[in-house]
Amino acid sequence: VHGDHITFFLTNMDLEAIINCILKNSTLFPGKHLYSAPRTTMAVKPLEPLAQMMIIWRAMIEYVQEKLVNGKSVNLRGFGIFTFDISTELPKIATRTINTNHTIEEQRMERKHIHTIRPVFVVDQKIKPFLTRYPGKDELEKPKSQASVYQQGFQTVYCNPVPIAAACFLGKDVVDSALNAIFNAVAELTKFQKSLELRFGFANVRINNRDLKVSFKPGFGDSLNNKEFEGKMRKSDTQTAQHWKQTYSEKWAQSSLSKLMKKRPHSPLVKTLAEKTQALKMMSLDMASSGVLVPRASLKSKEPEPEPAAKEQI
Repeated sequence: VHGDHITFFLTNMDLEAIINCILKNSTLFPGKHLYSAPRTTMAVKPLEPLAQMMIIWRAMIEYVQEKLVNGKSVNLRGFGIFTFDISTELPKIATRTINTNHTIEEQRMERKHIHTIRPVFVVDQKIKPFLTRYPGKDELEKPKSQASVYQQGFQTVYCNPVPIAAACFLGKDVVDSALNAIFNAVAELTKFQKSLELRFGFANVRINNRDLKVSFKPGFGDSLNNKEFEGKMRKSDTQTAQHWKQTYSEKWAQSSLSKLMKKRPHSPLVKTLAEKTQALKMMSLDMASSGVLVPRASLKSKEPEPEPAAKEQI
């Protein structure tokens, strides 16, 4: 079906159908995601554009989920922001009762646990005008002075394509181009009243007839309302020295993105095999160039000489 020079499908569209729509309408969604990009290591082979964008989406989901579990909101530019709605209760007064089942530190954490946290999704301004039937456009009640999305969410960070690219062994520009194309396609398909379903693992976003519904994973909201998670959201509990002394290598080793690809390439072995392949290639070129050129005239078959006549016997 064609609508305003865009080709899409009739049925409900999931991520794979959206990517196929992007690849079929390359003039509307140009970028490096349309081609098979080389990987950052020779041990991993290039992928087709469809599979390439699928693994980028998988790594992006892992990145967003990791940030949410650590108490940070993530802004997906052109799509929306996953954040928290926090309501504060009255402070709990310390009592003089002695409880042998809990230590003093646990009792202090219980008194500090005065917040109720609810995960929410705030739609981006780019898609808002097309969702005419969406009732929850204002999930967060913030003052009008807080116009930026980074002021509305709690500890909001942008979706950094660098760690996503490192997990996929792709370039940063390829990841950035693929994510922008997917979110631009979601906005265009929403304008044509298409039914979309995007699965994030921890939440599902469904767009149907210009209405948007977000359903979070059962138990995900309950995991946010515990004492340990509230401690992650408070920056005052973390020592400043721990933040500045931790290197990027240590942070990457602790990240779930570093373990996304189960079978990591063996760099020394791959380098040795690549050097042997290059040496064999150069050797074959040398052997081909060392041949002697033979004139074309000499290649023609010569007529066989007549055999000498046998001597007459006496």
